[in-house]
Amino acid sequence: MFFGIGLVPEGAYWAARELGAVVTQNAIVNSPSLVTMFLSMYVAFFVYQRCQDAGLSRENAMARAVQVGILGLIAFLPYPFHLLLSPGDLYLLRSGVHRFDELAAVFGLPVAKLLAWVYLLVAIVRSYLTTGADIFVNMYPRLERENPDKDADSFPE
Repeated sequence: MFFGIGLVPEGAYWAARELGAVVTQNAIVNSPSLVTMFLSMYVAFFVYQRCQDAGLSRENAMARAVQVGILGLIAFLPYPFHLLLSPGDLYLLRSGVHRFDELAAVFGLPVAKLLAWVYLLVAIVRSYLTTGADIFVNMYPRLERENPDKDADSFPE
């Protein structure tokens, strides 16, 4: 359900507003983009906790959580998929460079969104079914400090 909402966050937002019979004037939140923010923050927190449970340092766990959070922003981005079926006046491909940005937005963004969405879905399913938190531990290389003794001296205990 979590990833279903993340695939179409705008639709889920408006459906929840309709089911709750909330009118715009009485709504506390009027932006479906908050669904994207909260879903990506939840995934980042989940990864942070799983990395902490696996014994990673706070810095390594935070680095992975930030990276997965950014990936979550891409994966849960509200995108109107109906544009793929009716791209409007993109038939004017003879104008070349002037239309390339529209083509990239219409056809490139959903590909990036779906790739990020599938990657996160597979990673979380694998974390539950097979490897546990190791999937997130091995997702990115560990952060190494150049001189750990220098940092130990800078903080008084």
